[in-house]
Amino acid sequence: MARVLVIGDLHCPADHDDYLRFVKDVQQKYRTNQTVFIGDIVDMESISTHQKNPELPAALDEYNAAKARVKNWHNAYRKAKVTIGNHCKRVHKKATKEGIPSLYLRSYNDLYDTGGWDWNFSHVIDGVLYTHGDGWSSQYPAFNAAKSMMQSVVSGHTHSKAYINWYKGFNDVLIFGMNVGSGVDQSHPALLYSKDHLARGIHSCGVVIDGKQAYLEIMR
Repeated sequence: MARVLVIGDLHCPADHDDYLRFVKDVQQKYRTNQTVFIGDIVDMESISTHQKNPELPAALDEYNAAKARVKNWHNAYRKAKVTIGNHCKRVHKKATKEGIPSLYLRSYNDLYDTGGWDWNFSHVIDGVLYTHGDGWSSQYPAFNAAKSMMQSVVSGHTHSKAYINWYKGFNDVLIFGMNVGSGVDQSHPALLYSKDHLARGIHSCGVVIDGKQAYLEIMR
């Protein structure tokens, strides 16, 4: 049975300067022994299919800046599970569009020098599904997914959602859906597209103990 620390979206190099210290404090408080990054480790704004912001760095500059920020997290968490988010996949999506097979692309561990990290689209620990959650919608995306699957679900992706909802079905099985918020610095230039959004990002992370107890911590 595991005590899992769940780290929100980072979007390096746009991760908040205070978020790593906050996450370490939560880790110490709950004495976690496994770590899950819930996705979007990097932002990759420079190679997005969306309209480019001319004020932002070019692709190679952004990569170098992101890799330097990822190094801080890798130094803190040498072994971790990572769910691959939609921003992480931007290179692969472009390659697919151009008909380039994935074998020509470097692995995430090679690209960001994150040996010891297990990158995958989802992970299951103590029966709980951890996945990024892109493509999900509604007010409570993780909770709705949990009820549909009758399995506890933890997700990220939507920076403005940080919650835990519980559900017990007719079979008396108790499950939860958790959205963990994010660790993104909303004032970073890469996030300029969201400056007028009414819903703001919530800095938070999650903890799941033995697949049964779930907690959410908010960074004030």
